[in-house]
Amino acid sequence: MVRNVLIARGGAVGSASGLGRAHRDLLTALDTDCIKGYAVGGVIEHELGGNPATRINRRWRSNPARVKRTLPLMDMLHISDQEQAHLVPENCPVPVSITVHDLFHLYPRVVDGIEVGDQKPGPVRRKDITKLKAGLNRADLLICDSKTTLLEVEEHFPDIASTCVPLGLDLSDRHPVENPMNAPAWMNEEGKHLLVVGSEEPRKRLDFAIQSCKDLKGVILHKIGAESDSDAERYLKALAATHGIDMRWRGRVSEMDLIAAWQHADALLFPSIAEGFGYPPLEAMAGGCRALVADAGSANEIPPASYLQPIDDPQVWKRAIKNLPTGRCQESLKRAEQFSKEAYCRNMAKAWDSMF
Repeated sequence: MVRNVLIARGGAVGSASGLGRAHRDLLTALDTDCIKGYAVGGVIEHELGGNPATRINRRWRSNPARVKRTLPLMDMLHISDQEQAHLVPENCPVPVSITVHDLFHLYPRVVDGIEVGDQKPGPVRRKDITKLKAGLNRADLLICDSKTTLLEVEEHFPDIASTCVPLGLDLSDRHPVENPMNAPAWMNEEGKHLLVVGSEEPRKRLDFAIQSCKDLKGVILHKIGAESDSDAERYLKALAATHGIDMRWRGRVSEMDLIAAWQHADALLFPSIAEGFGYPPLEAMAGGCRALVADAGSANEIPPASYLQPIDDPQVWKRAIKNLPTGRCQESLKRAEQFSKEAYCRNMAKAWDSMF
């Protein structure tokens, strides 16, 4: 028996973001029959943009109505992001699961002096948060990317079944031996090539990564990811220049270029203090690259313990960078195997089976 799953979210966020990537990978897994016993019955999403009134109407009225109209044709509903939990209708006629990547936008906090999530939401966002929490409480199952998020979910939604299903990658496409790739042209220069991948949000702590490279000779720090804040970009470039660091602002690169970069980079620096999962450490390890990761949830669940670094001591990070071995790392490749696409699909099937 194959059950038809209605996959629903809000705006059609692209796969360059973590949320969009997880959504795309779930659809691909279903379309390729990797999640045994389940198939895509339909996808509901809407275009991005529009004026505030249009966005609110779409979010609170038209998109939820589309979900409700489509459900009688489906065997279950899955919401691919907790920020769309309001799409769960009252008295839903089929089982409902929601992927919960994190809760720091619903329950803001301060971590190591950095604000994570909107500390003072306006009236519209406060109403939205109320709707989201109500939707999460109407679900049959909350599927968390990490154990850290699972613990939070169990605290805030104790009456709803929950489980942990870590995200996964197609490792064969990334393996430096099975699928070797030439280094991108921008990595051909002699030096120690370090990558920082992600946005400029304060929680990502790119300034900490820059400070950790201070006074290290031969280091080339590549910042990869679409610019989200021009003021932050100017500040980070100026900080790097002040510390005499050769920082190359790459912006968004193609997926193939990024896979090639992982296969040739000396290390990823990932000092983020708040993540739902954290794709970059896993992507780095899948390419045989070492990943220096802040010992903070949830990203600290991904790499081996030897890769974890203290969240507040750039000198320890500097020593780790200085002493990086050369060549591809078997420890990284072995650890990445625990987060394969196949493991993710098996765990998703098991989680969904529990609702029936």
